[in-house]
Amino acid sequence: MGKAVLISIRPEWVEKIARGEKTVEVRKTRPKLDTPFKCYIYCTQGNDARRLRGSWGKVIGEFICDRVETIKAATEPYGIYDVDDDFVAQTGLVDGALWDYGKGATLYGWHISKLEIYDTPKPLSEFKGLRKTKFGYAPVEIKRPPQSWCYVEELK
Repeated sequence: MGKAVLISIRPEWVEKIARGEKTVEVRKTRPKLDTPFKCYIYCTQGNDARRLRGSWGKVIGEFICDRVETIKAATEPYGIYDVDDDFVAQTGLVDGALWDYGKGATLYGWHISKLEIYDTPKPLSEFKGLRKTKFGYAPVEIKRPPQSWCYVEELK
C-alpha cells in the first residue's frame, strides 16, 4: 500500500496551480513522509474560478511534492518571513498574505512538480483514507474532504 496525501485547495488557487502560476503550496503542517511524495488535489466548493465550476468538490489532479521548505519568521524586521521575493511569488501570496496566514508561526512550502490535471475529475469516493492503528495504517472510507490535508492510499 502506497501512502500519499489528499490536499484541499480553494478553486482560485487550483486555477493558479493549473496555469503554472503557483508552484509552492504553503501549509501550517507537513506530512511525515520522505520526499518525493504524491499529492492529490481536491478542489473545494466555491463561487469563484468559473473555469473550474464542474470540478468543485472533486479531485482534479495530482502532483509530486519533491521538497518541503521550512519557512520561519525573520528576526528583524517584525512581520515578515525569512524568504526571498522569488519564493513568495511562487506561493502566490502577495502583499503580506504570507504573514496574515502564518502570523509568525513556522510554515511549510510544499513544492509542486510533475503536475497532472485529470481530463475527468475524480469523485472523493475513489479514494481511501489512511487511519493510524497500532499495526500501521488501515484504509478507511473518506466521508468528507480534509480541512487541510490527510493521508490516503495511493491510486494504482
